[in-house]
Amino acid sequence: MISNKQGRRAAWRACGIALALAGLSAHAEPDAPAPAVQQQSTEAAADAPATPVAAVEPVTPQTRVRFSRGMYKPGIEQLRVVRRENTMNNIAGQVALNIALTAIAGRVSVGAQGFSKDDLGGTTLEALKDDPAGANPAMSELVDALSKVATGIYRKRAEAAYATALTDGSTPEEIEEARKVQAVADTPLLPGSWHLVYENLTGSDELFRLKFGAELGRAGFMRPPATCFYQSEPVAWNEWQADNWQRLREERAKAVARCTETLAATPEKFW
Repeated sequence: MISNKQGRRAAWRACGIALALAGLSAHAEPDAPAPAVQQQSTEAAADAPATPVAAVEPVTPQTRVRFSRGMYKPGIEQLRVVRRENTMNNIAGQVALNIALTAIAGRVSVGAQGFSKDDLGGTTLEALKDDPAGANPAMSELVDALSKVATGIYRKRAEAAYATALTDGSTPEEIEEARKVQAVADTPLLPGSWHLVYENLTGSDELFRLKFGAELGRAGFMRPPATCFYQSEPVAWNEWQADNWQRLREERAKAVARCTETLAATPEKFW
């Protein structure tokens, strides 16, 4: 027979076991949903839209206009200034030459041969030595502008050649070659004037005009080359220099625009 004291001990032992089991259950319950959470994350990642990849634009074949110095000597690459003294030195040199020829030939010389001040070489400007504004635009901006025109012309030629090759029995290699856009235009771009030229031979004014020109095509192609020419209004020398040669930069842009418009109008068959 179990005493009251033993009964109370058994009851307390049973209660402790129940509490311990309850505590274990309480600690185990929060960990149970973990697999479900992990599954939800995996599903969300699978449903998320893929990060867009930037499309790579195909490189469009370009046709470059080729700049050629032609018969010009090195020096045309930079802006040159023609002053009064350049003309006076030229005249003095021609007079001396005529005197020498008269002494050798024993006859009177006709006199100094005529010439244009625009043909004089002039001198470069140290102030613009490393400034892009002093570089001949025919070598840079004008080449870039006309290359866009050339690209359109040569692209049409390639399309026409490709269409013909598809129907005239050309081989696959010939067909592929026909569709290529020519990289360099056949017709070269040659420089003209790129000078600041004095306006008046006499007097003391310091007026100068900016003059620029270029030619598309080479003489001897059964036709004269297409030409362009631009000259500014006469401007005082100190105005050309003002504000870091701002007037020169403005007139340079006008010169490029004028020559681009003129030479771009050259008939396609001459490119």
